[in-house]
Amino acid sequence: MSAANQQRLKEYINILEKYPTALHITDIYQKSYGFQSETEELYVAACAPTAVCFVKWVLQEALQKGLKRLYFLARDGYPFYVTARHLCQTWKLDIDCRYLSVSRYAMRVPEYHLMGRDCLDRICIGGIDVTFKKIMKRAALTEEEAVHVAELVGCKERYQDILNYQEIQNIKQKLLSVDCLFEYINRHSKEAYENAIGYLTQEGLLEDVAYGIVDSGWVGTLQQSMQRLLRTRKATLNLNGFYFGLYELPGEAERDLYHAYFFEPYKGLRRKVHFSNCLFEAIFSATEGMTLYYKKVQAEKQRYVPLLDSLQNRNWVQLAQNTEVLEKYVQVYTSVERMFTVSVRKELKLVQELLGLFMAKPSMLEIQTYGNQIFSDDVLEHDMKSVAARLSDEDIKNQWLFRKLLIIFGIRKSVLRESAWLEASVVLNGVDTERYLKHVAF
Repeated sequence: MSAANQQRLKEYINILEKYPTALHITDIYQKSYGFQSETEELYVAACAPTAVCFVKWVLQEALQKGLKRLYFLARDGYPFYVTARHLCQTWKLDIDCRYLSVSRYAMRVPEYHLMGRDCLDRICIGGIDVTFKKIMKRAALTEEEAVHVAELVGCKERYQDILNYQEIQNIKQKLLSVDCLFEYINRHSKEAYENAIGYLTQEGLLEDVAYGIVDSGWVGTLQQSMQRLLRTRKATLNLNGFYFGLYELPGEAERDLYHAYFFEPYKGLRRKVHFSNCLFEAIFSATEGMTLYYKKVQAEKQRYVPLLDSLQNRNWVQLAQNTEVLEKYVQVYTSVERMFTVSVRKELKLVQELLGLFMAKPSMLEIQTYGNQIFSDDVLEHDMKSVAARLSDEDIKNQWLFRKLLIIFGIRKSVLRESAWLEASVVLNGVDTERYLKHVAF
């Protein structure tokens, strides 16, 4: 182990020393299993405690609200599903934990025809390296249909050009008057609807039982899409969602149905500033590919099965290792900890310290472990990039608040090249993080 990595791991131990139970569990893990790599030691020190603390909060909330079932949403929810299932079994909690194969895309496409032209609010949104082609893929159009629409709105020549926020909004206004676009969208949406609602029904989401969904979070549109679909069959259904964090809520959201652990739209500003949601998803996910649609399988008594974009997550090797380590960590945890003996507030402070070091002040240990993980911030994964993008000095300066606003609104003529984990990109650039990031808009 290099001296630098050894020093960084010591910093995590220094944090854990403030929380004797957490340090004790780490010590037992090391004595029981040993550390096969620096990556494993890093995960045990920072990531596994984060997962357990979050899941404990979810379970406490579910018990207080009288919920009998929790659906952990693919794919971010899988590590938390593994954790919750073990905690519930060991502590004999009356909560049925299930894993649900969904995605924003798999729920949005069947939802579009229920939204009318408001579906463009789901389709014409920002992101990293958004193009007209990507917008049309969000709408589930075929390539031929997409090119036709591009011709109608004068975007054929810029079909794969990167668009800034203002350009996306201008295109959205043009698309609102393109009738054939909505004909295409509605046809694909209605085709997807029956199988999607069939899958949700099959998995028990219309049963008369109190339940909630669990996911990483960020905006909460997946919950809104699921609720809109389910209400076509059960108009009185209210869907509770539990999230690691929420930056904002979707329009017309019923706020009392959205619950967040680490930060909320109007709370936890410091935690938001020191947090990377893209990195979080790279660490906490499942090994399988993303769910695209659902199919009725005749040979299996009319059962519905999810259709994936690929058999495996592009990061499956690291994720499989993470899951194996997490399962061992949770076993150690339940051998020491008896249910909810540590306050949520105290554990929240622990998670804040761990993630603040990991995400906002990364060393080469964290970057080498997770910086090359492949990530897409879009609803489809056709344009995958490294979490820690290689940025030039100019690219990083374009993240400064004033410059970034000028580029977003088309005043400054420059391409905004972003990174899913900007702090890591700054370190890779070889400059002082505090000097560069103090001007950045998060």
